[in-house]
Amino acid sequence: MLDAGWKRIASTSAPQSVCSSALSHANAVCFMYSTHSQNSYKMNIKTTCKITVALDWTPNTIHSGLFVASEKGFYSSVGLDVQLLPPDATYSTTPAKRVEKGEADFAICPSESCIAYNESGKMRLQAIYAILQSDASAIVSTTLSCMEDLGRGTYASYNARYEDNIVKTMVTAAGGDGNSMKIETSSGKLSLFDLVKQGKADATWVFLPWEGLEAKLSGSTLHVFKAGDFGVPYGYSPVIARNASSATLATDTLERFVHATRQGYLYAMEHIDESISILKTHCQPSRGVEFLAQSQGLINEFYGDRSSLGMMEGKSWERWLDWLRSNNLLNTSDLQAGHLFTNEFFT
Repeated sequence: MLDAGWKRIASTSAPQSVCSSALSHANAVCFMYSTHSQNSYKMNIKTTCKITVALDWTPNTIHSGLFVASEKGFYSSVGLDVQLLPPDATYSTTPAKRVEKGEADFAICPSESCIAYNESGKMRLQAIYAILQSDASAIVSTTLSCMEDLGRGTYASYNARYEDNIVKTMVTAAGGDGNSMKIETSSGKLSLFDLVKQGKADATWVFLPWEGLEAKLSGSTLHVFKAGDFGVPYGYSPVIARNASSATLATDTLERFVHATRQGYLYAMEHIDESISILKTHCQPSRGVEFLAQSQGLINEFYGDRSSLGMMEGKSWERWLDWLRSNNLLNTSDLQAGHLFTNEFFT
């Protein structure tokens, strides 16, 4: 699901990041495994830098670490004032587009956005942090028990780059006719899963620790089809991406942001009750504590372990690019993984 669904899109206006007045004494909130590194950053802070992050969907457990880092003071303790921008009701602008327009410093987006922007030459969109180390999404249906049957059905699409072609290849790999699949694109992106539940579409792409859990708790039966089971390699998603051609944020600022973000996700993994208490205040529509606790417990396994949290492997990017090329979904043959991501800001 790409630039939408759980790899979502976002829109609201926000100012560009600006480094502002001298930082007053930071009230650091440092837990045991981060104190030394956090204090090293604090020693060099002279100004507060404002950073805006365009979220890919309404706040959910994909974003727990960001909200934890903000409200526990991990960002402020390293001189960052981070504003998390949820989408508006129309979802008219993708997070990546907001970065391109200078409305946000970072986009929460799928790796496909980085690929598409670099391929087009519009912007060097570069992933600097992978929120999930493995795929937590899937095509789901309440009526179809076989992916092959979607070739005779209707897929509710987010109309994102590569999305429909990926679903078609999954149908074909299952023995169906992907090119015969009907695609519904006229409905609002927030309502696609509702279309499936209402029987107005046969399938759509969802985030399993959120919509999938929602269906389970409501007693609905979902048939789940994961892309990897049909030969589609995982492309990191979502990632936190920046415009690598822009010099708006200094290297030191990017290092501090990645460090504090990682601390936020580590904290969310190890303190579920507290992290969902923080997230709950941002969820619209409101979600219950039990739902959030189960969702956080499910997503923790996708964040990765402490050694790999946030980091990316070049070979994973290469596999994803090779698959897109082999399915004639890229317009250029010289796109290199090294231009699409970096781990250089992990210190």
